[in-house]
Amino acid sequence: MRFFLFGTKVFALSTLIFLTTLDVVSQPDASYRLRPGTRVSLRMDTEINSASASRNDTFTATVAKPVMLNGVEILPAGVGVEGRVTDVSPAAFGGRDGRLLVRFETLKFSDGRTRNIQGAIVGDVRPGAKATFSTLAVLGGLGAGTLIGSATKSTGGIIAGAGIGAGIGAGIAFLRKGKDVRIKGDQEFEIELRNEVTLPARDY
Repeated sequence: MRFFLFGTKVFALSTLIFLTTLDVVSQPDASYRLRPGTRVSLRMDTEINSASASRNDTFTATVAKPVMLNGVEILPAGVGVEGRVTDVSPAAFGGRDGRLLVRFETLKFSDGRTRNIQGAIVGDVRPGAKATFSTLAVLGGLGAGTLIGSATKSTGGIIAGAGIGAGIGAGIAFLRKGKDVRIKGDQEFEIELRNEVTLPARDY
């Protein structure tokens, strides 16, 4: 009986070791995984902006800080990242700001291996608002027109002057071009992964 129990335990242990070994062999390239929601710090290699970029343009960035998991570095700094412009429009007159949408698609390792990713910038990439300038331009024109109209010393002149000044101010605001969106070379930012990424084991 004791021999039978001992033999059963040995068989169970051998089976467990075999299954574990089989799992490792079947996934030789799957030591580490980046889970969805993982944030990766990147540094832009060269600037892209809404004034000159076109849809489907590609660009590159570099992992700026290593990604750690339980105290182990699983994605080192220096790994290349390739992105793509998905939508773009340049700034225009009338204070219309530019638009630049990008996504990050590929990790590129030093030995030539790649991994597909679905990465999005954390936060918005957008230019500063121009509403303040437009409002000040209109108000400034209104004030100047009122002063000119008041020189006539008549109510009609003041009203007419105010209207002319407001029109001038609105014209100035309309003629002002909006601001283009850009991501500068060497600028650091974070992306968030939307998919799970299996990393090659021998790079660490």
